[in-house]
Parts: sequence; structure tokens; C-alpha cells
Amino acid sequence: MIRIILTVLALCLTLFTFGQGKNQEKWDKVISEMTKANKGDTISLRSKKNLEWSDFKMSPDLNKDLNANIELTFGVFTKNVNFWTGVITVESYGGIRRDLSWVNPQLETQQLLNYLQLKYEIAHFFAKQSEKEINSKKINAGNVNKINGIIETYLNARDKSLNEFDIESNFGKNAEIIDKWKQKLSNNEI
Repeated sequence: MIRIILTVLALCLTLFTFGQGKNQEKWDKVISEMTKANKGDTISLRSKKNLEWSDFKMSPDLNKDLNANIELTFGVFTKNVNFWTGVITVESYGGIRRDLSWVNPQLETQQLLNYLQLKYEIAHFFAKQSEKEINSKKINAGNVNKINGIIETYLNARDKSLNEFDIESNFGKNAEIIDKWKQKLSNNEI
């Protein structure tokens, strides 16, 4: 009899825990910059591996000293919530907002595209790192603050790394540094 009561209590607790985030839209449960854009304005490494100049849709800001601007995004999406435990599994992608990214057409070079491509890949690297940590910690879907805290940590790490990359490469003007950072990324040393 005690086993039956404990089983029923455990089931009720599981259903209560699972229900904490069940009524929300699946991507409203966690931070996702990608959902802030209109459909088609965001691309991620999941859907497109290599950037092209046509991915930079915004009119260039010719008053700035920059040759280009890439508006990076970080998408974390709920893949699954375990019915019994409430544990969330997420999928994360780095990407860009096409509608907010621009390039000066007179300055389009392969080196500049390589620089922007690497920034795109670095953003994806940090998104995947957040995915690994969230999924490995077996976090309850109702614990949005903990999930968002992990995401925020990786967003900050991404921004710090990208700032270092910008400064070291002189915003893509130093091909040797771009190659150095490609190597760092392939070795997971970022």
C-alpha cells in the first residue's frame, strides 16, 4: 500500500514539475535571439554553412569606419521535455540577422568574407557549448532562470572572444590573425 501511495505521489510531483513550463510556446521557455527577427531574416549554421555577400541585406552604413557589420544571433530551442522528469533537452545554433547585417559593396573581398564567416562560426561554437552544458546538467524545464543563466554566460563569453578577435585582426584586415583564430576554433581553444 505504501508503494502505491509513493508511486502516485511521485507521479503527481513529476506532472507538476513538467507542467511548470508546458503552457508556454516552445521557444519562449529559454532565451533565443533568433526569434526576435522576421521569418527569413535569420540564418544559422544549421541551415547554411557558408555565408555569401547576399546574406548581408541591410543597406551599408557608409558613415562608419567599418567595412561590414554582422549582427550575430544565438538561438536556443527546446528540443524535448521529458514527460516523467521534466528535464529539458535543447538545441542551440549560432547565426546572423540578415536584416541587420551589411557590407560596403566596394570593399567586398574574400578576406573580409573569411573574417565574417569565422565570426559566424565562433557564434555557433558558443551556442553549441551552451547546448552541451544545459543538456549535461539535466535541468528541469521549469527552471528557466538556471537555463537562461547558462545561456547568458555563453553569450558573454562569445562577445568577449569576438571583441578579442576584432581587435587582434584589426576588424578582418590581418589575414594571419584570421588564420590563427580559425586554428584556435578548430582546436576548441577559444
